[in-house]
Amino acid sequence: MSAELDEGQLVSSVEPERIRERLVDLVRYPSFDGHEENVIQRIADYLSQIGAEVDVWHDDAASLATLPGYPGHEVSRATIPVVAARLRGSRPGPAVLLTGHVDVVPPGDLSQWSSDPFSGLVEGDRLYGRGSCDMKSGLVSALEVLEVFASSGRDFPGQIVFVAVPAEEDSGVGTLSAIERGWRGDVAFLPEPSMVSDELTVVSAHAGAMGVSIFVPGKSAHASMRLVGESAFEHYLTIHEELRRDERELNEREDDPLLKEIGLPYATSVGRIAGGTFISAVMDGLLVELRMGVAVSETVEEAELRIRAAVDRARDRNPWLRDNPPIVTVTSRGFGSARTKRTHPLVTELVKAHADVHGKTPRVRAAPFGCDMAGWVRRAGVPMVIYGPGDIELAHAADEHVSLSACADVARTLSVATHRLLCSERIEEIGEGGAHVVPVGGRPEGAPTV
Repeated sequence: MSAELDEGQLVSSVEPERIRERLVDLVRYPSFDGHEENVIQRIADYLSQIGAEVDVWHDDAASLATLPGYPGHEVSRATIPVVAARLRGSRPGPAVLLTGHVDVVPPGDLSQWSSDPFSGLVEGDRLYGRGSCDMKSGLVSALEVLEVFASSGRDFPGQIVFVAVPAEEDSGVGTLSAIERGWRGDVAFLPEPSMVSDELTVVSAHAGAMGVSIFVPGKSAHASMRLVGESAFEHYLTIHEELRRDERELNEREDDPLLKEIGLPYATSVGRIAGGTFISAVMDGLLVELRMGVAVSETVEEAELRIRAAVDRARDRNPWLRDNPPIVTVTSRGFGSARTKRTHPLVTELVKAHADVHGKTPRVRAAPFGCDMAGWVRRAGVPMVIYGPGDIELAHAADEHVSLSACADVARTLSVATHRLLCSERIEEIGEGGAHVVPVGGRPEGAPTV
């Protein structure tokens, strides 16, 4: 590996105050799903100030929905705003991608917050606000990597690619749009929250999930004459029993040590239930919305067949459901699970960079949550790892917060790891052809060639 840039200089060029200012700024944008336009433009402004080549576009949501493998959506929208950029080095070489999402979930019950969830309040090393942990802090750390390389004189091979997407929380369609436009890298970092007990870890595999709704029909009757009616709730319990059996068997089949370490990598969880019309009437219908796990060994299509088979088993052993079949609808598919081999140069270089910068070897693990990593790995063929500030236990919670020093630590590690990957003589092992996969549906006319 040549060493055109001094790694100590890269590390010392990270500016914590700049990270703080940008994170406060971005957290103050209430970028709920369907309302990400303003924060996308703000990030585009930052990228222009850095000196990167910037590409902002608004994809047609309806057109994306017609593509094979469309991940689905929970929030309706007309357009998908995305920003991407590249920072070129002084000569040809590989592309390292840094990417993340700008959308945030609603803050929920405001009485549970100690301060305005969109204030960007800073107390000591903590910055509070919705999206601070998941994952505007990671985006700001990635922006800092570009800032560091832009100020270095650009004496490095290849290019650094940055992509900020909407719609991760409800589907992944923002990443689909970026891939379809032609943006990708030979390898990629996703700075989603990866901290455990205040320690940064490297996540090389993650479980997937899909949203499923099940409508169970019933038959109304006076509540005092329960046996005359057919309770949709009680019949759902038959279905839930089969879903729990499916969950148990799916997790028992998993043989990846990192995923098995989680305990329950593929969880089935009921999120919302709605049914019935009156307290004194037998429930005549029930709608159940669930999050269903998707294994790393299966596609989302295979997972859907597995889930439908579990519901069919429940129907077949329940006389009422046999005559009145439940209706299963996949509301969001996502991209499934993903994994990059622990021995892949992307993983080993990141682990070494962290150890060299921070003086200790990070833990390599798997995560139980779904994210856009699966889209880049499965659809674009780009090897990816997750390494970012924040703890997933704080994401989506009241008083969500992140450590500002961790944001700077991530920027330092990713700067060193990015430099080493750009200069690596093992590029054929690093990319594994990932940068040359043409996306399903083809490359749009005029899209950038990365």
